[in-house]
Amino acid sequence: MGQVFDAAAEFPTIIFTSALLVALGFWLLVLLGRADVHTFDADAPTLVRTLRGTPFAVAASVVIATVWLVSLTGTLLMVRAGLTGLGGAAARVALLALSTLVAWLLMRSLAVPLARLFPEEPGPRPQGLASSVPFDPGSRRHPHG
Repeated sequence: MGQVFDAAAEFPTIIFTSALLVALGFWLLVLLGRADVHTFDADAPTLVRTLRGTPFAVAASVVIATVWLVSLTGTLLMVRAGLTGLGGAAARVALLALSTLVAWLLMRSLAVPLARLFPEEPGPRPQGLASSVPFDPGSRRHPHG
């Protein structure tokens, strides 16, 4: 397990380890109700269209998790192979590019299925507890009388 932590703290994986921690923090905020899945969609509308409606936060999280896993795996393989020096440095830079490309291609292939899981329109409206009449918080009239 120590090798995994060491590899997560080495270049290029350390870049993605930091991003992964930020993404995990965001999803913790979503779970606590302090952020929304569509929070960043207005900031990156072109990217959201490119990803066929997948929320930006979801797409970024998939890319970050994938790039981290590919980078971590590649780093562990390089450590086991004993790649050092100029060859090791070149391999790490190539791993940075390769892991990013793999993550982007995976996200592109998952865009449509993920977009279906996160529709843009809000879910069903809350209903009154004792009746099937939809609850309207702006209404002055109580639903039962």
